[in-house]
Amino acid sequence: MGSVGIPTLRRLANIINEAVDNMESVYRKAEMPLPSLNTPFNPVDPAEAVLQDPIVAEAVLNIMAATSQLSATVCSPVVSALNASQAFHISSCLRVACELNVVELLREAGSAGLHAKEIAAPSKADPALLARILRLLATHNIFREVTPNVFANNRISSALDKGKPSSVLFEKREERLAGTSGVTALVEFFSEDIFKSSAVLADTILDPKEGVLPYNRAFGTDQPLFYWMQRPENAFRLQRFGLGMQGTAATEPPDAIFTGFDWSALPDGSVLVDVGSGIGHTSLAIAQRNPRLRIVNQDLEHQVADAKAHWEKTFPSHVKSQLVEFQALDFFSSQPVKNASVFLLRYILHNWTDARAVALLKRLRDAAQPTTQLVIIEKILSFATAVPSADEEVIPGAARPLAPAPLLPNWGVGKAEFYYYDMAVHSMLGGGERTLGDFKDVLVRAGWKLARVHHCAGSQLSHIVGTPM
Repeated sequence: MGSVGIPTLRRLANIINEAVDNMESVYRKAEMPLPSLNTPFNPVDPAEAVLQDPIVAEAVLNIMAATSQLSATVCSPVVSALNASQAFHISSCLRVACELNVVELLREAGSAGLHAKEIAAPSKADPALLARILRLLATHNIFREVTPNVFANNRISSALDKGKPSSVLFEKREERLAGTSGVTALVEFFSEDIFKSSAVLADTILDPKEGVLPYNRAFGTDQPLFYWMQRPENAFRLQRFGLGMQGTAATEPPDAIFTGFDWSALPDGSVLVDVGSGIGHTSLAIAQRNPRLRIVNQDLEHQVADAKAHWEKTFPSHVKSQLVEFQALDFFSSQPVKNASVFLLRYILHNWTDARAVALLKRLRDAAQPTTQLVIIEKILSFATAVPSADEEVIPGAARPLAPAPLLPNWGVGKAEFYYYDMAVHSMLGGGERTLGDFKDVLVRAGWKLARVHHCAGSQLSHIVGTPM
């Protein structure tokens, strides 16, 4: 056993060392230091941009995967299992920090930090308990304990800064997330709504009931999530969810949308239909770079006014020239646009079961011309095995590199976010992320052929292109 185990540890350690060497080389060439964990996150720091360098990005992925696998290899399996079973405490403590505006209080205090008594004072929280909460987070490298019971922000905690004075946040609690990037909103949504829903995942599997998802069981409602959130008493939840969905963009490079499907290849006057567009931020980015395209944004009625206001503020020329249209539409009803060059669905299909996804795609297929293309922008789940997928071998662009052995071929913890999202979407809506084969099956059932895949450089997303069968 030792003869097998020790060489594996050496290989994992070598992967880490090589990755560090590669990062050091890139940062030395850029004449910049690697951002420190102990200093606040500064998104406009040029050193942050270096992390997007392909060599650095690959090194980071290898370090994340290798360190996790190295730890799992040597740690007591009982301790590992027990730690995993209590990881929910990180979520609950992180939510406390967000709700009590700890990040903003510490930002105002500066690098010297603030005593737990002063952090707790504005919210009248128990300072001793709050210190324990922040210490658990600091133990997981979120915040740092400067001296006993004195805490300061670090690189991770400061990424949750809402960008407002703490006094304003406490004074207008229901508005604390408005106007933010959405990252904190997303963290709060995950650490409350999804956390509570996930707690009853096993219950819904052991005692299945038609139409009852973990979210329904956790919040005591028989309504689908989007309808339940429309109720007046859930106005804040709806606002937080909407902001959180915008916050997903923070994990993507700004130009990721342009590293897949070639929008510029569409002829002048081509009609791009953004199905389930929200405020239309995806189609807006495409139109700003390709102003000759005609855009149709489609979503439920309550989103239409917000979308129009967003475009009028951000890209008024397209509105004035009537090159963008806003349609209130339930996408399970008939598709009114019959001359679409592209139907675009970003983060839409994963919300739905296969049956519902097929129904949606059939509506688009019914309205499609022979030349219409379907572009689905979502994550594609990889298997945690090195056994190749037959679909990857035959669909153009679908193949992806595997992590170097002995790492898990899907980079393990390095890409854990994909699998977290899968469970989150299931808990909320009954859908989930899909493998390439899953996408192929759903498309075929709806009358589309999976023609090509573009894996966006530096992004977790892929562009899955379908053509009418």
